[in-house]
Amino acid sequence: MAGYFKLVDAHDDGFRVKLTAPDGTLVAVSAYYTSKEEAIAGIELIREIAGTGPVVDHSRVESQEHAALMVGLQSGAEPEGAVRHKA
Repeated sequence: MAGYFKLVDAHDDGFRVKLTAPDGTLVAVSAYYTSKEEAIAGIELIREIAGTGPVVDHSRVESQEHAALMVGLQSGAEPEGAVRHKA
């Protein structure tokens, strides 16, 4: 079974989308959407970019081993101002 998107009510009468792994683990929570239509558009956008979006690491380098792991994840064009760590 694949992971899934869960559309849920937000506290301020809006909506959020929760991305859930196949085992039920919460992976990510979206921004606030004021309508279901906006939330559904958000899901479509996530689906569009999730498989092709590059990993851009703006975190600290904890070790050279961690930096080497990131090199394998980073590919494609990087957003302006992005920093690529070198192992």
